[in-house]
Amino acid sequence: MAGRKYKSDIKNRKVSVKLSEKDYEKLCTDARNVGLNISEYMRELISSGGKVDTTYADDRAKLIRQVVGIATNVNQLAKRANANERVYYSDILNMQDYLKEVQYSMSEVLKVWQLQKS
Repeated sequence: MAGRKYKSDIKNRKVSVKLSEKDYEKLCTDARNVGLNISEYMRELISSGGKVDTTYADDRAKLIRQVVGIATNVNQLAKRANANERVYYSDILNMQDYLKEVQYSMSEVLKVWQLQKS
């Protein structure tokens, strides 16, 4: 889903930089490690004052996996309930455990991001 483009989001300036082969490889590797393309990585370097969170991509992927797992389980429970089948209390308890894991992960990620901003 494409978001709305605001004037502040429009990128109409292009900058060319010459790099040595070694520096270019480092740039490519660093960008790949954080899950960004080179342009996104360079913009993040500029906006963050040279500190790009290398754990962001891993944290985001972990949270997404957890949320997808919970959504799948909720859909399975809803399907069983709509089919007039039984939904067991243990299923609901498991769901609560999954939600607690996601809440814990999100609080850990938030702590890391807040520390990096300070």
